[in-house]
Amino acid sequence: MKTKKYEVEIVGSTCRTYFVTAESAEKAEEIAFSEMEADWEIPSAWKENSDLSYVEEVEEDSELDKLNQDL
Repeated sequence: MKTKKYEVEIVGSTCRTYFVTAESAEKAEEIAFSEMEADWEIPSAWKENSDLSYVEEVEEDSELDKLNQDL
C-alpha cells in the first residue's frame, strides 16, 4: 500500500481567569495581560495565541472571590 503525506493540525483551548482591581474595564484588561505575561508557568506559545474573552465587573465579595480564598 502506497503511503501519502498529510498535514494534521490539532487545536487545544484553555482559559485562565484573573481577578484584578482597577479603575476601568480597560485598565483591568491591561493589568490582567501584564499578569499573564509575567506568569512563568504559562508557555510563550499560549501567551502569543491568547485573546481576550470578556471583561466583567464583579462585586468585591463575590462567590468567586470566596472560592479563590479557599484554594
